[in-house]
Amino acid sequence: MIRVRALVFDLAGVLLDFGGIESLDELSGGRISAEAFGRFWSRSPWADRLYCGRCSPEEFAAGAVQAFSLPITPPEFLTAFRAWLRGPYPGALDLLRQLRPHYHLACLSNTNALDVRRFREELKLHEQLDQCFFSNEIGLRKPDPNCYRHVLQHLGMRPHEVAFFDDSFECVAGARELGIQAYQCAGIDSLSSTLRQLGTIGA
Repeated sequence: MIRVRALVFDLAGVLLDFGGIESLDELSGGRISAEAFGRFWSRSPWADRLYCGRCSPEEFAAGAVQAFSLPITPPEFLTAFRAWLRGPYPGALDLLRQLRPHYHLACLSNTNALDVRRFREELKLHEQLDQCFFSNEIGLRKPDPNCYRHVLQHLGMRPHEVAFFDDSFECVAGARELGIQAYQCAGIDSLSSTLRQLGTIGA
């Protein structure tokens, strides 16, 4: 394998514990399956607007309530939505600290203004990473090829010098199409195992 210089991580589902599927299942009374949840986030115009910074969280909440026919108000949905990201998986920040002396570390995440504020003010992820690429700030979301091109340009690296880790196969496949070394990982144990196989951390 060609020498990797940068490690780029998705956040929710890779470094951060994510409870969105369980929350929406409860809010809908069990009507919304994991597959329906995934389809909404990958295909809904509301998700696209939110991730690309083209609507407010409040506007998104109204659209999501309508799309899922939820028996709650948009403000109630937004309260639940704020809690979907539960924080770093145990050991996630220690893993970043272990890797950082040897690699350029970055995140590439489909995000919204509420989560980004929390990333910076509460979790202080920017202190653990060299660069942060948040979709709502760059106006591009995975798996749009232009999103990965933006990251490569700002990293100043060629695709084969970058390893990318995401829990979404669709996002991994999109990165691979550009020549990025991309791996599907769900959770910190999966991520750690993949990093060990790549030789980036000790066995």
